[in-house]
Amino acid sequence: MRGISFAIAMGIAILLPMLVNYGVNIFSPPPKWEDYQPMRVPVMPGQATPEGLAQRQKEFMERNKEMMEHSKRHQKHLFYVALPAGLAAIIGGSFVSVPAIGPGLVFGGVFTLIEGYWLYWSELEDWVKFISIVVALVALIFTAYRRLAPTVNK
Repeated sequence: MRGISFAIAMGIAILLPMLVNYGVNIFSPPPKWEDYQPMRVPVMPGQATPEGLAQRQKEFMERNKEMMEHSKRHQKHLFYVALPAGLAAIIGGSFVSVPAIGPGLVFGGVFTLIEGYWLYWSELEDWVKFISIVVALVALIFTAYRRLAPTVNK
């Protein structure tokens, strides 16, 4: 029975961050590389003038900048959905007494938080990092107290 509980907990832990990711993708799709690449026209020998190459380079840089802005916008949306979803899963897992579901929600919540932080960490202000980490630690400590304290006192 422990094996099936572990499998269910790990399934929840893996599927929850995927659910958040694909849910965000519905409303804020990530950029597609091919949408931001200029039309590929082969340059024949003798046609590669310095002006033409400079124009192609400029166009490439502009499109790349647009793609990076789109990517950061998507990562921001993912972060602001993953943070509350992860915290809710962690706290919700503390109230579920079913052996597989509670730990699965807690693991899934932690993985969802990691997913939210992963790509957007460098863009966050230090105070947002600090506050969100404090809240996540409080949620984990609350969950540990709620789930483990009764078993320690027995």
